[in-house]
Amino acid sequence: MTCIYFNLKKIVLLILIFAQFSDLKAQSGFDNPTRALYIFDLAKYIDFGPDFADSSSFKIGVLLGDYDLINEMMNLAKTRNRIQDKPVRVFGFKKLESLTHVQVLYLNKNAGFDLNEVKDKIAGRRTMLITEGYEFRESMINFIVVNGKPRFDINDEYIRKEGMSVPQSLLLTAIKTKEDWENLFNKASIEIEVQKETIKQQLETIEQQRQEIMKQKNLLDSLNYQILLKEKELEQKQKILNDQMVLISRQRGEINNQVQIITQQQNEVRSQKDTLAVQKAKIDSQMLMIKEQLAKIGDQENKIKIQLETLEKQKLVLYFVLLVLLLVGILAYFILRAYRIKKEANISLEEKNRLISAQKDEIEKQRDIAAAQRDQIAYQKKHITDSIMYAKRIQTALIPSLELFSDKLEHFVLYKPLAIVSGDFYWVSSKDNFQVIIAADCTGHGVPGAFMSMLGVTLLNEIVNEKNILMPDQILNRLRENVISSLKQVADEDSVKDGMDAAVCTLDFNNNILWFAGANSPLYLVRGKELIHYRPDKMPVAIHYKMQPFTLQKIDIMKGDAFYIFSDGYADQFGGPSQKKFMSGKLKETLIELAPKPMLEQGELLDKIFEEWRGDNPQVDDVTLIGVRY
Repeated sequence: MTCIYFNLKKIVLLILIFAQFSDLKAQSGFDNPTRALYIFDLAKYIDFGPDFADSSSFKIGVLLGDYDLINEMMNLAKTRNRIQDKPVRVFGFKKLESLTHVQVLYLNKNAGFDLNEVKDKIAGRRTMLITEGYEFRESMINFIVVNGKPRFDINDEYIRKEGMSVPQSLLLTAIKTKEDWENLFNKASIEIEVQKETIKQQLETIEQQRQEIMKQKNLLDSLNYQILLKEKELEQKQKILNDQMVLISRQRGEINNQVQIITQQQNEVRSQKDTLAVQKAKIDSQMLMIKEQLAKIGDQENKIKIQLETLEKQKLVLYFVLLVLLLVGILAYFILRAYRIKKEANISLEEKNRLISAQKDEIEKQRDIAAAQRDQIAYQKKHITDSIMYAKRIQTALIPSLELFSDKLEHFVLYKPLAIVSGDFYWVSSKDNFQVIIAADCTGHGVPGAFMSMLGVTLLNEIVNEKNILMPDQILNRLRENVISSLKQVADEDSVKDGMDAAVCTLDFNNNILWFAGANSPLYLVRGKELIHYRPDKMPVAIHYKMQPFTLQKIDIMKGDAFYIFSDGYADQFGGPSQKKFMSGKLKETLIELAPKPMLEQGELLDKIFEEWRGDNPQVDDVTLIGVRY
């Protein structure tokens, strides 16, 4: 009886486990193989623009959160190895900073990435963003799962803005309105709740069955105990019967009575055994039901086995990493051993040097030579420093005077080179009723950056002052052409990619218009207590994979408005209590706070804030920040 009870407990436990797995299955969406097929099929119908023809392959990226999906895509790429007549390559990216250009990028909301940061990262790259789990039209193509089947919406305006398109046939299959999207989402939620309620009822039924089995078990125990008592009672009566056999002649009638009583009791025992057999049949029936449930649990265990096999694959990867670490340790050991051998050799050499006193004169001669070389190096260092200082005077002479700012404008220029010469520069020019203001950040620091900045100043003098080109987008387009021509840049991996980022502003005093164009450098405009962020084009003033004309932005400027252009040196400076970057968000907050103050005071306070933030940390980059109040 104890064994039966223990087995029943195990059976009930397995039923509960099965119910939990059923719950998980009910809540799962469409699986990764289906998800990978959808992504591949959608990719066939996307028009990526004219630049797509130059791509050597079709790249699909996944922002990590689901390694199984990447494996499924890689397996699928072995059979569906071409999309739009280009070989398929699949990439996984752990961090947003490591994201490279791909044609299709998949992102699940559960991966934990900021969707706006992802949009900014892929802006202008003609990358189709396919997501899952986000709000209606929050991305380009977004999945929702209803009853295990995928549905999707398409943000056609966002897709066209990024220079791509999808066919009308695909648009017709997408969810059209936000109301439809919300209804489908609510339907999916209701289905999950119904499944949960069904599972709850099943668990209640199982609990009732368990209690019934316990009752039957208790009844069986009681019957067994009664049978045992009856058997003992029969043994005692049989003993009495034997003792009375000597009196059989006189007590025959009494014996017959006793026999009848025993017979009746035996009948009662047989009746109780029959009752026990009926109870056993019921238990057998319930055991059959439990076996059926165990069969279902076996199916679930097979699925779990598949998941465990996936985990084993992941363990193999971990073992590989551990092997690499072991190899690194072995390498470190041999390096340490070589160091010890070298150290012993040095000790031996020192002993020999002490023994070879005859070579003292030669050593002194070598010392004199070393002293002469040291003096020569010092002379060369002074000569190089003098040359750099002369280069600084040339660079300073080339940068336009701040007196070229119009009297109509209140302004400041915060200019802090990292070295003696700077890779940042600012440039100002006045033409009739137009004021041109530029902040630029050249590739590199020190002397290389200074040469690039002097080239930029020279080219801007030619473009604006000589050729009278005043619109910011035209200035950047012409500057890019001249930089590519001057540095002989070509579109291959081995060519020099030096160039600059720049923010170009042109004020039209007659019409109260601020024209802006940016190459990786934004413009902040502060009006009252509000800061407006005007974003630049995501391409430098140099040879680049993306060579579109720069965008001209029109800003209706009002009296009292303040605008700021800058390099990235201020925001990238490490410091503060946590030794982190200053960051653009903190710079925005600082500019809003300082905006009401006079411009010269703003410049002084920004310099003070920068130095306090930097503290004892070295300056990491050239800093240029220009503020202008209209």
